[in-house]
Amino acid sequence: MNVRTLKFTLLVTGKIVDHVNGTFSVYFRHNSSSLGNVSVSIVPPTRLVGFSLLRAPPAPEPAAPMLAARDGRVLNCRVAYEKTNRARKNRPCLYDPSQVCFTEHTQSHAAWLCSKPFKVICIFLAFDSTDYKLVQKVCPDYNFHNDLPYFG
Repeated sequence: MNVRTLKFTLLVTGKIVDHVNGTFSVYFRHNSSSLGNVSVSIVPPTRLVGFSLLRAPPAPEPAAPMLAARDGRVLNCRVAYEKTNRARKNRPCLYDPSQVCFTEHTQSHAAWLCSKPFKVICIFLAFDSTDYKLVQKVCPDYNFHNDLPYFG
């Protein structure tokens, strides 16, 4: 997913690797250039999607990615790797070039190791900032090679 506005950019990429031995890995990479919270989670297909699922932080925090395996017990997943890097730069403000504003660039990586059995997992993504809110659920089609698609 790639979102670009005048105030920020947000890029989230991911892939699922089936190890054929009953386990698979889910990898994510996130880049953002704005203050905000990013959450990338593994969820079952029954998980509802809505803005009410975004928790308002008590105070604005710099881009703090929260990478967690929601419903991990249901999906039998565990976090295998997590890493976050942040960099902050001063620059003239767009609304008043005489003032100094800053941009924050955040890059995070996460990987989960999951065991079967289940038919479908979904990826839940939430981004919450003062200017922009986004929630999205993506459920990959594991039956792209099958004549009969999976219908839940």
